[in-house]
Amino acid sequence: MRTVLDALADRTTALSELPGVEQVFPFENRGVEIGVTLHHPHGQIYAYPFVTPRTRAMLAAARRHAERTGGNLYADVLAAERAAGDRVVTSNEHWTAYVPAAARWPFEVHVAPHRPVPDIPALDDAERDAFGPLYLDLLRRFDGLFDLPMPYIAAWHQAPVRVDRELGHLHLQLFSIRRAKDKLKYLAGSESGMGVFINDIAPERAAELLKGRAPY
Repeated sequence: MRTVLDALADRTTALSELPGVEQVFPFENRGVEIGVTLHHPHGQIYAYPFVTPRTRAMLAAARRHAERTGGNLYADVLAAERAAGDRVVTSNEHWTAYVPAAARWPFEVHVAPHRPVPDIPALDDAERDAFGPLYLDLLRRFDGLFDLPMPYIAAWHQAPVRVDRELGHLHLQLFSIRRAKDKLKYLAGSESGMGVFINDIAPERAAELLKGRAPY
């Protein structure tokens, strides 16, 4: 995992130096349910010539928060989640994995470094070393929910290359479309028609299941 993280840092740095690249997006897909056609473990990296709509929305919210409070929005959310603890799945000295309060997906976890950094290259050696064991533990928890390999997307949210980097806070969004052993979460009328996600599982319940403290 440390080798993979170092490779993502190297590629993020190299792609960020290319003219016209505005955002670098590393991610991993697993499972035919996600749409995977290559069945060996693999990830991808996109280098966009624009800041993506999702990131623009997150930065706009972060900007409003900074103007109102002077703080970093994601850092403040992370601090609140760590203090409350009820949605935290696992943590170590440098990272916390938690189910977001407004999770869109049945099982969704954010993995964030405690130190606000804009992107993977900004992580120091201790943070990179600490990520692997926590992430692998989290994947085992996902697979253990239904005793079968969990289809998932692991998406790295990094700050844009050239603008609003001070508003960003690196984090990994890990989520699955599986909501039960024999059921998937489809984007139906509300999600596809109106962009309003309906979640079948409360975030606190999802966190308890991932902690292994409650039977499904």
